[in-house]
Amino acid sequence: MGKYLDLANSTKPGPGGGANENYAREVMQLFSIGLYMLNPDGSQQLDPQGHPIPTYDQSTIQQVALALTGWIYLNHAWEDFSAPLQPFDANHDMTQKTFLGCTLPANQNTTQDMNSFLDCLFSHPNVGPFVSTRLIRSLVTSNPSPAYIQRVATVFNDNGSGVRGDLRAVVTAILTDAEARNDAAPPTSGRLKDPIYHIVSFARALNGSVSPNNGLPWLFSQLAQTPLTPPSVFSFYSPLYRIPQSPLFGPEFQIYTPTESVLRGNFLWGIISNPATDFTIDLSPFTSVAGNTPQLIDAVDQALLHGRMPQAMRQSLANAIAAQQDDNNRVQTALYLTALSGLYAVQY
Repeated sequence: MGKYLDLANSTKPGPGGGANENYAREVMQLFSIGLYMLNPDGSQQLDPQGHPIPTYDQSTIQQVALALTGWIYLNHAWEDFSAPLQPFDANHDMTQKTFLGCTLPANQNTTQDMNSFLDCLFSHPNVGPFVSTRLIRSLVTSNPSPAYIQRVATVFNDNGSGVRGDLRAVVTAILTDAEARNDAAPPTSGRLKDPIYHIVSFARALNGSVSPNNGLPWLFSQLAQTPLTPPSVFSFYSPLYRIPQSPLFGPEFQIYTPTESVLRGNFLWGIISNPATDFTIDLSPFTSVAGNTPQLIDAVDQALLHGRMPQAMRQSLANAIAAQQDDNNRVQTALYLTALSGLYAVQY
């Protein structure tokens, strides 16, 4: 964040510069409390006129920016990433700061103001529903119910032992919630797998792995998800992106255009037909039953769809398999068509 959001070398106001407001803004908007006040279930709080209530304003950003001044690269070097940012009190604003209902006393040093700000931010009532909503969307479903969000936010606020922000307890609550474990999930449940998740999970389902010396970053770049290189602070796609012409959230759909869907299909086919040195895969569980169509479909169903393949899909798959010339093509067809299906592309 020192580089990406300009926190490094942000300094107290004066002839030598001033407080950079970029990180001060984004740490609130993107990473912790969002733009508007939230109810425990993630819905927006409204004023008497029915308008959302802003979480902070420009004066808040300015005060937080002052609290975060004084951080530099190691030994004042230019973009030295070999160590964490270092506190340099000579660059730190020592005045009193007031923001988000908190007041930081004057004459605190760089580290003290940073810690005080983080404590204040962490205690904000928005953090529980804000973080819970984003974690649920990343781990389970893009459109959680308000009740689901509130149940998880409640655990964030108190893990049952008086501890706030216990990530282990929060993730456990997310993954074990009745809404996450519903075998009869509604049509709006689940989340589209992003390219990296889709590809890596497919290789894993084939008892495979990604080779350490792989050449995959370029291929993933064609799918708008170059590893470790998101195009903005919003990551590879906005967490607030909605499916076009729909009220539903679908963040991953922002990078799932027709072109990228075809390229993703080509990527999957390459893993099956020519993994080269990028992947190691094991097709023996499928080749051993390739001559028996129902058994082959069962094996693919268990490996990719957890035994939930609908009968209509099984019949379509059987028709495609029957048209193949040999066992190798039968296995490839069964795996490829199943991996392309919406039932696999979407995590339920």
